[in-house]
Amino acid sequence: MLKTKLLILSIILILLFLFAFKVDGNEENGVCLKDSYDFYKQNFMSEDGRIMDRDKNNITTSEGQSYMMLRALIMDDRPTFDLVYQWTKNNLQRHDRLFAWLWGKNKGGEYKILDDNSASDADVDIAFALILAHKQWHNYKYFEDAVCIINSIWTNEVKQIDNHLVLMPGVKQVSAEKIEINPSYFSPYAFRLFQKYDELHDWNLLVESSYFYLNEAMAKTKTHLPPNWFLIENKQIVLENSERSDFSYDAIRVFARVYLDFIKTHDSRALPVLKKSQIFVEQWEKSKTFYVNYQANGNLRDKHLPIGSMSVLIAVIATYDHKIANEIYKSEIEPHFQDETYWASKNDYYGKNLAWFSYYFYSKNLNGCNKRDNTK
Repeated sequence: MLKTKLLILSIILILLFLFAFKVDGNEENGVCLKDSYDFYKQNFMSEDGRIMDRDKNNITTSEGQSYMMLRALIMDDRPTFDLVYQWTKNNLQRHDRLFAWLWGKNKGGEYKILDDNSASDADVDIAFALILAHKQWHNYKYFEDAVCIINSIWTNEVKQIDNHLVLMPGVKQVSAEKIEINPSYFSPYAFRLFQKYDELHDWNLLVESSYFYLNEAMAKTKTHLPPNWFLIENKQIVLENSERSDFSYDAIRVFARVYLDFIKTHDSRALPVLKKSQIFVEQWEKSKTFYVNYQANGNLRDKHLPIGSMSVLIAVIATYDHKIANEIYKSEIEPHFQDETYWASKNDYYGKNLAWFSYYFYSKNLNGCNKRDNTK
């Protein structure tokens, strides 16, 4: 049975159940987190609160905005939280209170919404961040905004599929004939919290569907790892013959979200999902490698070493094998911490979000940031 110890929890969503985070504890760890937080703001955030993906022509996504809101909560940085949220409302919020997922420069050189479809993971994260902000800073306006978004998520992003109510990837996918599902958007812990503030809808039904379809989809891959995307056709899970069926950059978040639900609720349905991470322990023990991208047929997709993805998996592995998790961290994660301010390349916005949240939990549990000590 998995033990409930924390090591490196990752991805933005891993902070969500630990309401009102602040950087505390070891002073050196706080310095590292603060330095890297400041670097991220300087390198990725505009003066008016827009988060830019430097590797993708400075586009902005609702996902990126939600990440920064949650970072600001951890750092107890209300001015930044308000700035980012205000930009998000002013530029991305739709008439239904959800958020367009993509904003940037069009072919004519004008900055505007490039795709007005919503992304339900970001909508969920923003609503959750607002609830946390209400609890942390005692401003009821955050809560009022969150409730409006929560109601719209239910109304516009939830679909009846067979006997289940399911969170769809966005508004447009709800009405599309092709049923496409991104399992890394399933957020059972958030759905449980929404239930506390929404008496009109049964969010527990989305908890049920999340675990049902996760298990069904994972059973379809040779590795039994979750795919990035899957289809539902004639009541059956279907995997496409493409990278969308791989376990990689999207699917990694399944482990983060399920782990959050497990440490909060100890829901036994989380265990079969989390135990699939043992494939990475076996890989490490056999060859001292930690490749994290797999095709649905069981073959390695590639030998890239995405720092954020590795951090998420180490968090889960640490629950049942602390020694191996620490070995992997020291070998594969710590060397990429550059000058106490960022991980890996300067412009890897996605990986930096995963790694920053991972390091937050790592530093609280294993007294990290030794590299800074060695420079003074």
